[in-house]
Amino acid sequence: MRQCVTMTFGAVAHGLLAAVAVAADPQPVLQRCLVSLMEEAKVPAREPGVLAQLLVREGDLVARGDVIAKIDDDQPQMERRKAKAEHDQAVAKAESDVDVRYAVAAEKVAQVEFEKAAESDRKVPGSVTRVELNRLQLNEQKSELQIEQAQLERKVSAMAAISKGVEVEAAENAIDRRLIKSPLDGVVVQVFPHQGEWMQPGDPLARVVRADKLRVEGYVDAALWNPERVRDRPVTVEVTLDENRREKFSGRIVFTSPIVESGGDYRVFAEVENRQAAGSQTWLLRAGQTATMTIHSQEQPLPPVRKK
Repeated sequence: MRQCVTMTFGAVAHGLLAAVAVAADPQPVLQRCLVSLMEEAKVPAREPGVLAQLLVREGDLVARGDVIAKIDDDQPQMERRKAKAEHDQAVAKAESDVDVRYAVAAEKVAQVEFEKAAESDRKVPGSVTRVELNRLQLNEQKSELQIEQAQLERKVSAMAAISKGVEVEAAENAIDRRLIKSPLDGVVVQVFPHQGEWMQPGDPLARVVRADKLRVEGYVDAALWNPERVRDRPVTVEVTLDENRREKFSGRIVFTSPIVESGGDYRVFAEVENRQAAGSQTWLLRAGQTATMTIHSQEQPLPPVRKK
């Protein structure tokens, strides 16, 4: 009986301590959270060739779509000019109706010749031989068919113009593929080749990391905080910088792990808005730092983040 009373008292005491801990700390405060990158890319070459221009160096800020390098494009430039000339020629031929108008005019002449010959034969039987009448009639029919042929050739020319237009687009795409562009807004942290080197498709040219928004990863005690009290909540992240200076950043929880780790914690990610130091291009929050993250569990959850 004494043992049961002792165990019951211990359980009650543990529950009271947990309640006191929750009451004393009404929102999760996660220590030694890891700051990491949200987005990064090793930007590759997409076409083989000589690296003609290298337009960035380490530390440069780039925007999505900025050209950071250029592969030699002399050959596709010539192919584009050739395809453009052939396309213009095909368009001009497709737009011209000279052959159709000529065929119509020739058919009218052939019809008049046949009608006059037939009329002469009616007035003076035998004045025009049957062979001649058949020849003139065949000539008229031939002229009618030449109209159809001219119209068909014009349609074929229009289709040829479309085909040549696709060749122009293909040549322009080949040129564009030799322009190496940044896939995201960020900072160039590493440049791999040198100008003038030969590049193969897939060879990395530069490493670009996103710096304006970072990820902060921490662990929440599953015994104290239900995931529903953490999911999509706003957070405040605090880091210690040089000379013991502290800076705070705002963000939100974007991921709550469904798995409880062996230590009784579950993992959470927050996206945090970074900012630059006053009068400088240096970002205050950097990947690799450790931070303290406060999850404002008492506030209403934010709308879920949708993947763009």
